[in-house]
This record gives sequence, C-alpha cells and structure tokens, in this order.
Amino acid sequence: MQIPKIALKNYQFVLILVVLVSFVGLSSLLNMPRNEDPNPNFPIYTIVAIYPGTSPEDMEELVVEPLEEAIDLIDEVERIETKIEEGLAILQVEAGFGVDVDDTYDEVLREVKNVEPELPQLYSLDVSKFEPNSRVKIQQLAIGAPGKSFAELRDLAEELETRLERLGGVDDAKIEACPDEIIKVTLDFQRMANFNIPLQQVVQVLQVQNLNIPSGDLAAGAQSLSIQSSGSYASLEQVRGAVVASADGFNVRLSDIAEVRFDYAEDNWIARVNGERCILLSITQKSGNNLVEVGAEINGVIDDYKASLPEEVIVASVFEQAPAVEARITDFFSNLLQGVLLVGLVVLLFLGGRASVIVMTVIPLSIVMAISVLDAYGYALQQISIAGLVIALGLLVDNGIVVVENIKRYLNMGLSPREAALKGTGEVGFAVISSTVTTVLAFFPLAMLNSGPGEFLRTLPLIVIFTLGASLLLALTFTPILSGKVMKSRPERKRSWIERKIDGLIDRFYAPLLRLSLRRGIVVLGLGILSLVGSFMLFPSIGVSFFPTADKPLMLIEVDAPRGSSLERTDRAIQYVTDLLDSIPQVSGYVSNTGHGNPMVYYNRVNEEYKKYHGQLLVNFEAWDPETFYPILDDLRYQFARYSDARITFSELKNGPPFEAPIAIKIIGEDLDTLKQLSFQLEEVIRETEGTLDVDNPFSIGKTDLEINIDRDKASLYGVSLAEIDQALRTGVDGLTVDRVSLGQEDYDLVVQTGASESRVTSLSKLFFTNQSGDQVPMSQLATVNFLPSISEILHFNRDRSTMVTANVLNPDATTAITESIMAKLENITLPEGYEFYIAGEYEEQQESFGDLGNLLLIALIGIFAVLVLQFRSIKQPLIVFAAIPLALTGSFVALFLTGWSFSFFAFVGFNSLIGIVVNNSIILVDYTNQLIRGGLSKQEAIMEAAKTRFTPILLTTLTTILGLLPLTVQGTNLWSPLGWTIIGGMISSTFLTLLIVPILYKWLSNEKQVATA
Repeated sequence: MQIPKIALKNYQFVLILVVLVSFVGLSSLLNMPRNEDPNPNFPIYTIVAIYPGTSPEDMEELVVEPLEEAIDLIDEVERIETKIEEGLAILQVEAGFGVDVDDTYDEVLREVKNVEPELPQLYSLDVSKFEPNSRVKIQQLAIGAPGKSFAELRDLAEELETRLERLGGVDDAKIEACPDEIIKVTLDFQRMANFNIPLQQVVQVLQVQNLNIPSGDLAAGAQSLSIQSSGSYASLEQVRGAVVASADGFNVRLSDIAEVRFDYAEDNWIARVNGERCILLSITQKSGNNLVEVGAEINGVIDDYKASLPEEVIVASVFEQAPAVEARITDFFSNLLQGVLLVGLVVLLFLGGRASVIVMTVIPLSIVMAISVLDAYGYALQQISIAGLVIALGLLVDNGIVVVENIKRYLNMGLSPREAALKGTGEVGFAVISSTVTTVLAFFPLAMLNSGPGEFLRTLPLIVIFTLGASLLLALTFTPILSGKVMKSRPERKRSWIERKIDGLIDRFYAPLLRLSLRRGIVVLGLGILSLVGSFMLFPSIGVSFFPTADKPLMLIEVDAPRGSSLERTDRAIQYVTDLLDSIPQVSGYVSNTGHGNPMVYYNRVNEEYKKYHGQLLVNFEAWDPETFYPILDDLRYQFARYSDARITFSELKNGPPFEAPIAIKIIGEDLDTLKQLSFQLEEVIRETEGTLDVDNPFSIGKTDLEINIDRDKASLYGVSLAEIDQALRTGVDGLTVDRVSLGQEDYDLVVQTGASESRVTSLSKLFFTNQSGDQVPMSQLATVNFLPSISEILHFNRDRSTMVTANVLNPDATTAITESIMAKLENITLPEGYEFYIAGEYEEQQESFGDLGNLLLIALIGIFAVLVLQFRSIKQPLIVFAAIPLALTGSFVALFLTGWSFSFFAFVGFNSLIGIVVNNSIILVDYTNQLIRGGLSKQEAIMEAAKTRFTPILLTTLTTILGLLPLTVQGTNLWSPLGWTIIGGMISSTFLTLLIVPILYKWLSNEKQVATA
C-alpha cells in the first residue's frame, strides 16, 4: 500500500492539513446551531378552506371535491386526507419522501390557484407546508395583571414583542389568546322598525362614510395644493353621529338606533396561567441559529423589560426550550467524554503510554473533522447527531488500534520506528479500508431511508460515516507519522503485566479451546446454532415497539367536550383539570387553553385551532422522574375518567414522525350511515381489546344544529331577497364585520350585531326585513327554526369517504401486539361490498419503516459481500466473514431480554449498525490468516497463529466499542438504551463466537492453494 509511504514522505504537508482541518472543526463545534431534536423536513402540505355557515355536506361538494381532484393530478402526491366540518375543510397532502419539498409546495399552490375560480367566494383559502422549525415555539410567555384590560395587556405585550423581534435569532414573536378590540354597533331592531330603516341601509351607510378617497391636487399659481376631503371616521363620536336615514327634515343618526362602543371580539381562545387569565406571547427561532444562545438573549430582554413594569404585571415563562437543549447536549457530551476516557484507559492498559497517546490524539481529530462536514451540510448539533458521535467513538478507534498495535509488534521485532510504521500500516491497510467500507455500508442505508423516521435520525448515520471516513484517513496517514515520531524500537522490552495476562489467557485457555474446536467443529457450530435458535425463542417475550417516549417533564392534556359545545362548557372541563393539577406537588406550573390548542411546543404535536369544544393544557413537572411521573399519570387517568361532561385524555410526548394515534383504524366507504354503523362495531372491538384506552369515535357523539328553513316563495312574495335574510342572520348570530376603522395608530373592526341581552336563538325571532314598499316583514313570516341532529364531520382518505376510530394504549411497547389483536378480531366482521378497514396510526408507520429498513439492510448486505469478494477474490471467504452476523443476533436478543427493553425502531437501527461492526473482526482474522498462508505456513498453522496474533486487537476493538457506548446505554433512556444494548450484546456474542467459529469455517471452506496463489 502506497498511502502510508506517501504520507511519511510528505509528513510536513500532512501535519499542516491536520492542523487546518482541526481549526475548521473547532470553529464548527463552537458556532454551529444547537437544538434538542432534529428539524425534520416532512413533505406535508395543509390546505385550509373557510366558508362560514356551510354544512359539511355542502363543503364536501362545493369546496373539497374540486380541490382534491386538482391536487390528485400532482404526480408526487401519495396521500390526501381531508377533515370536513361546518364551514371548514382541512386537506392534508402528503408527498413521497425524497421529493423536493419546496418544488412540490409550489405545485400544490399552483393547482389550488388554478381551481380557486371554480370555488364559491370563500372567507379564506390558505396553503402551507409543514415546517416544524418555523412553527415550534422555543419559548412561551404568559402576560397578565389583575384589573388591566386586554387592550392594556396587548400594549404591554406589543412593546416586548418589538424588543424580541429585534434580536437576530428570533424569527417571530406572536401575541395570542388576546381578543381583538373592536367597535361594536349593537342595533335595536325595534327602533329600526319604528324609523323604517332596513339593516342593509345601515351597513351601506357605515361602509360609504368610512371611505377615504384622495381628491387629487389643485394648481394655484406656482403651487400645487393637495385637496383634503372629509375622509374616513376619525373618532368614535363620528361613528355614533353617522346619519343612517333622513325624513321630514330629521336626520336619524346611528346613535338613535344603536349603542356604539369599544368592546372586544367574542372570546374564542381563553388562556390562563396557573388559573389566572392571561394572554400569550410565543417566540419562534430563525433557522440556523444556536438555540441556547438565542434563549439567553431572549431572557436578557425579558429581564430588562420586567424591571420597567409595575409590580402587578406578571410575565411568566411557561415553556422554554433552551434549558432542556443545553442540559441534553451537555449530557450527551458528558457521555462522549466518559466514553473517550474509558476507551483511553483500555488503550493505555493494552498498548502502553506512547501508543495510547497516538490513539487518543486521533479520537478528537476524527470527531472535529466529522463535525465540520456535518456543519457544511447544514445540520445542527442535537441529541441524534451527538448520539451518533458516541456510537462512532468505539468504531473510530478500531482503525487506529489495529494500525498502532501492528506497528508496535514490528517495533518489538527490532525494526526502526519509520520502518515499523511503514510495514505495520501497509500490512493491515487493505484490511482497515475493507472493514471501514463494510461499516460505512451498514450505516449508509440508514442515511438513505426516505420516510418520517429517516428524516428524524438522518444525522446519526451521517455523523458515523463522516467520523469513520476521518478515522480511516488519519489511520493511513497521520497515525504512521505520529507513530514514527513518538514510538521507539524496543526489541528487548519487558512485556507489561497486561500483555503477560493476555499471553497467559491465550496460551492457557484460548489456544487449547481453539484446537479442541477445530477438532470438534461440528459440535461447536451446533452449539452456536442452538444458541441462535434459543435467542429467537426469546423474541416474543422481548416484544416490538416503534419510537419511544421523549422522557420530558412535560405533558399535554387534551380536553374535548361534545362537538357543538359552547366555550363555557369546555372551560368548565378545563377548570376541573386545573383543580386536579393544583393538588399535585410535582407540578411546577401549567397553562390552559380553552377553544384552541396550546401554541406548538413539540415538533410532532400539531395543535388544534379555534374549536369551541376543544381545549389543551401544557403541564410542567419539577423534573423527569419515572418513579413519580407514571403513578401521577395513572391517578390522573382515573380522575379524568370520572368526569362525564368531556373527554379528557393525554399521551406522553414521543420521538419520531407524527401520526394520528397509537391505534388508528379507518373505515373507507361511501354511505355515511353505513360508515356510522361500522364505526360502532369497530369501536366495540377496540374497547374490548385489553390495553386500549381513550377510544374516540367521531360518530359516537351527536351534534345538534339549528336549521332555519326559509320559505323562498314567501320571501319572493314579500319582496325580500335571500341575500338580505343571510345578512340579517349573520348579524343576529355572530355579528357582521362591515369595515375596518383607523382611529389614531390603531385599526378596529366595525362589527354590527343585534342586542345580546337575550339568547341568540330567541333574538332571531326579533329580526325583521324592510321590503321595497317600506313594509316591515318579521323573520317569523319567512322562516321556521328547528333543532335537528347533524353530521359533525366528514372524513376523506384519498378522495374516498371514510371515518376513523382511534385509541391510546396503556403500555406503548405493546402497541404492535394490541393492533394485531384488533386486526385478528376485525376478520370476523363482514363488510358490505365497497367498504374496507385500513390500519393507520403507529402500526402503519412502523410497518413501513421496518420494511424500508429491511430492504435497505438487504442492499447493505449485498454491498458488504461485494466488497469482501473484491478484497478476498473469493466467494467462500466472504461467507466465512458473514458468519459473524447471525452470531451477533444471539447476544442482541439476550441483552434486550435481560435488560427489559423491547425491539424498538432504534434497536433495529442498532442491529443495522451492528452488521458493519461485527464483520470487522472476521475480516482482520481472515485477512491475516491469508497473509500467513502466503508466507509459507500450512492452513492449520496459519489459523492458529492468526487467531493468537489477532486475539489482542479483536479483544481491544470489542472493548473500546462497548465502553464507548456504555455511558449512553446505561442512562436508561427509552431512545438510546435499546440501541446500545443491541450493539453491546451483539458485540459480546459475536466476538466470542467469531474467535472459535470463523477459524472452523476457514478450515472447512478455504482452499489453501487458492489462497497461496491469490
């Protein structure tokens, strides 16, 4: 191999490059963005159409079907899911992973614009793409003060909002849960009837008198004078004094028929912090910034602002991401440092002081080089990327250890440092390259995983690949240079105590055991196969899960009153929850939201917007302590079940991509009555399945609507248009926004409404209309009012009607087993023709992700096999190396079983990683055996000599891999412990069995003559 020779010849240039790259890496480490979780780029787009007062059936026909037909024409779109409610349609469009997210968004936007002229005159039609980074709040503040109005609170919040938005790292600071101040015109319909003034006339007058039309310029000699007309309203008194009618020389002003005052828009979002009414200020971060630094700047501004406020004003931080990010990153770097120290200690014991200095120098160099590449690709430091560094730690030293150990062996033979560096590196160079490439091939498919989980964990395989690439480059160039300078030739050196212990272990135990194994190969191989079969029998007890919980001292509680409930009814349920929270000492604080979800604080939990029957609470606990946290959840679940007037549920924050619910099963079909009937059967099956809870069926709770049946013939006979009736109804129910008035520096909606002293239903009977003859026609003459049950929502799945029943699970690790149990029961339900069940939720995501991983794993195995064929120029020898893979499974399953972790998605990732790791030991052993045969030894002698010589580096690389992972693994986190134990258990079993079974297979499958002439 020429690479070490070239590096040694040009060592000055190599050293300068290493120093340069080190500075670049340190700069990246200090300046690159820091987040708690990745910023996944999901190809998900949302279309929201609002058409107030329209039934779900009409929304479906007039709005949804044209939109779905247009979107379905886009080739990249794979799924369209639509939720249709009264006056609202939400289309969630999902494209295939791997597409250009921005280009596809442009296509969706273009198709929506093309179909918009065909739609009715909607109130709004918005298209957005799923961008967690721009939606997830890094900090949420609650601002409140006893006795202060919302206008005063908004003024306080706007000043803080302005200060925060001046910060370079803040993208947006948004005031929420604060009702807008309006100019409210409360009409007295009786007085309007007395003056014979129709509603439409009042609306037209208010709009016309608020116009501000420039009158132009007038030339006056050498000057040009701008003409100022009366313009729009300048004060509330001008609004009150607006002349709405004139008769017999008498002007009827607005104040004669209405009360005009400043007021607040109707509450549609009530926020409270620890039970006290407040408004919210939510802050998002600009992409590419260091969240910890931005958080510190935000807190500095908040502290300065608080100092200028009166004592009664409270500005409380109810959610802050920066401390959690800093703690999580600190923990991971602590795990990395502990791993480095453990690896360093092992290397010191096995290889001595000088050799350990070389290996320990390579570790930080490889890490900073990899970080610089990660930064160049635009990724941030967060728990996934740092965990990737921890995994890479035990792997990156393997190359250095193999090279340094071989150099040291030649130094002990009496070669000069330069000769030993050149010969020792060259001898193992191809084996090191091959083992690195095989490991990279094992991780590479993970980087190519085009799915939600793939987006979430992409930085893990990338940082491992970058680190291994850096370590390989350093092992072949920098390590021999440093070895030639630091290590000394010591042929007469007395062997260290650890070397003597290893020699004794080899001579007294390993060598005799290996000889016996070579004679009794069938028995040893049979025992290996038996242990593999036994480990597979443990798998049902281990169980399968998907993404684990996030282990955060944070919880979101969902409150859902029956659809159609008033805001007051939902708020009573919220108050019930807050009373319970006040009695829990471990709760450090909470913020409640009635009529709206809490601002988005976690990347895969999307909040509900403006639903009177919905509420959500963000609850903070003192600390994450599973021993107290889960008993509290059990007690809350019991207490919530006792409340009969609303459905109160919660689920822990989970890592990974978003999905509807742990259990989510759709029924697809056309007829709504049939879907309703089938949904009840499905609901019963799910409720009866052990382990399910919080079962939700949209059809199980009815909704009552108020139907106003207009007699069109009578309306035509009396000379009243349908437009007038609709306008009057809008005024009587929600109020009619007729214009926007600018008074001073503020803008106010001008809202016309009937008197609110009576219930809205009763007030409808007070409405009247003035026809063209001036006659007063009461509403009761033209329409009847009836209460009737209605459909609360219609769901579409890929343009077909559907419904969906969802449920949470008591044990998240049992989600797969519970779903499969439900699926087995569903086979007993006979579906009408044209109807089908569709399994969604966590199970669907898990099957897709595991299936993708399995396919990529197969590709990786073929790639690894190809590399080994190229190296060994044989088909049989790669099969010998591959024997390590099933041997690794044995230890992985046993380790998961003993530690109590399920086979989660990250355990699967650990197994994928393990494949590339465990073959390395086999490669080193087979490659050196080949070299010895080519050197003249017989097959038996070469096998024994190679096994004894490579015993130490194999043991050492195994120990470093295990110890590098150990600090992260023993933390006991749901995310990383399954991955760590999968790799650690597999390393232990594969190393032990490789040292025995690989020599046996080599003896059986290798042709001595072919090896010698290869």
